[in-house]
Amino acid sequence: MTSYRLHRPEALRALTRAMITAAGWSEDEAKETAEHLVLANLSGHDSHGVGMLPLYFNSLADGNLKPEAKLAVRSELGSFLIVDGNIALGQPTARNAVDRAITIARTGGVAVLNLLDSHHIGRIGHYSEVAATAGLISVFWVNVAGRPPIVAPFAAKQARFGTNPISIGLPVPGGEPLILDFATSRMAHGKARVAFNKGVDVPEGYIIDGEGRPTVEPRHVFAQPDLPLGALLPFGDHKGAGLSLIAELLSAGLMGAARIDQKPHKTWIINSLFGVLIDPARLEPDANLRRQRIESYLKFVRAAAPQDPSQPVLAPGDKERAMRIERERDGIPLDDETWSQIVAAAKAHGVDAERV
Repeated sequence: MTSYRLHRPEALRALTRAMITAAGWSEDEAKETAEHLVLANLSGHDSHGVGMLPLYFNSLADGNLKPEAKLAVRSELGSFLIVDGNIALGQPTARNAVDRAITIARTGGVAVLNLLDSHHIGRIGHYSEVAATAGLISVFWVNVAGRPPIVAPFAAKQARFGTNPISIGLPVPGGEPLILDFATSRMAHGKARVAFNKGVDVPEGYIIDGEGRPTVEPRHVFAQPDLPLGALLPFGDHKGAGLSLIAELLSAGLMGAARIDQKPHKTWIINSLFGVLIDPARLEPDANLRRQRIESYLKFVRAAAPQDPSQPVLAPGDKERAMRIERERDGIPLDDETWSQIVAAAKAHGVDAERV
């Protein structure tokens, strides 16, 4: 089993900014990317944290990801906003698109956003948090393309979907928002990567091997010369598989963006996003009433007797907020394999990861 060490959040932010700017992106793009990735680690979602940097830099080296690529508005008409991501660096590209949609929703009460063909945009719940901070309800559906399918449809032996995440955010006036963020597979592919790098198994019922047989070894969902590629399984059987299909079609299929069934590129992760942002004040103008209604129901839910007294009943977003407090205090754990990959990617662009 691989060991790990703790890293200060600000040190990881500084390293990410240094790596991104050294590769040719702007300070603003580097700052947004660093904040996003480190916040994912702080939230306990290491699959979408700084461990993604080596993949991004592999894509850069292959010419698939280019610093000069930028978002372009294709259409902005009324409440509808369609933007081309142009395979640009995902975190600043998606944040730009969501910020534009926030402006539209604040003006007209609702915005419908379609971001097409961005490079990997990271943790989708991040954008629901951004929308909630702006006081808006959000629903985001995302596809994953540019690489082979990795999630099997229900009852199938072969993969046909990406992990196709969905995020829903609900602001609570004067309180912490509800953020529901999940892959439509039993686990995110990045979480399998974390397990693979750590040398640990995944739970039973999460993965099948290249022959369609159940396995707990995460190596089966990563392309290797001597091993047929297996698949992650959808959560909730047909329910997760159905949601994954809808996410693919809403985010990419309707607008002709890159889909999972098209020719993959080894070092690409392409995301398209379909989102709806709503001003809750158009539904209930009284913010105090909105808060009272939400909090009274949350109180009822959290008062349910837990199956395990050490595991209290939580609302979406509670676990992440608790983890942020813990990791801000103690540091962010990175396994040795992930850290060595980051060090190598940094070194290729003249950045000494151990000294930043």
